[in-house]
Amino acid sequence: MMESFEIGSTPALLSGPESESVFLFVHGLHGNKEESVPFAEVAVPLGYQVLGIDLPLERKPWEVLPLLCEVRDYLYGNWRNVFIRANSIGAWFSLLSFQERKVEQALFVSPLLDMRKFIEEQPTREEDYYSWVLEHSVTRWNAPTFILRPEVDSVVSEESVHDFIRQHNCHVTLMKEGEHWFHTPEQLSFLREWEQSFIRSPEG
Repeated sequence: MMESFEIGSTPALLSGPESESVFLFVHGLHGNKEESVPFAEVAVPLGYQVLGIDLPLERKPWEVLPLLCEVRDYLYGNWRNVFIRANSIGAWFSLLSFQERKVEQALFVSPLLDMRKFIEEQPTREEDYYSWVLEHSVTRWNAPTFILRPEVDSVVSEESVHDFIRQHNCHVTLMKEGEHWFHTPEQLSFLREWEQSFIRSPEG
């Protein structure tokens, strides 16, 4: 069971029969809402609905964040229990938009957790982007958080996730010979087993 619609101007895809619990699937750069479908194959049989969305993550963060906040408000207006499954930069936007709200559980894959450090590691930077990041930090995060990372991530360094993981309630799984983008049959199998292992029961 799938339904396509829009939340404001954001395309959305909802999988699963009616439930009080929903996973928001936030894709990474150049991703799309259809990436939520394989995750829904895992989560829906466990009692969740899964909402995938299309976000223009290649745009400036001050253009993207209001769209995600609109989706966030829609979630809390329609479900009792909100969970998050996010990839890469989608995890950072999720942290920004949901940090003041109750999130039952977060599953992050190859997450970018500290944008300031990430930008500072780059050879060049967009100063307007960097200035905005300095003014919009993640100051709190209380959700039980489960992280899947490749053992060596060529996009998001260990240093740019270390402090967040140390300071918050995170469980980290490393995949040997994984990549930032989990896409090979072996990587996708590992990802699916990880999701099955750590998705919490909707009832808690």
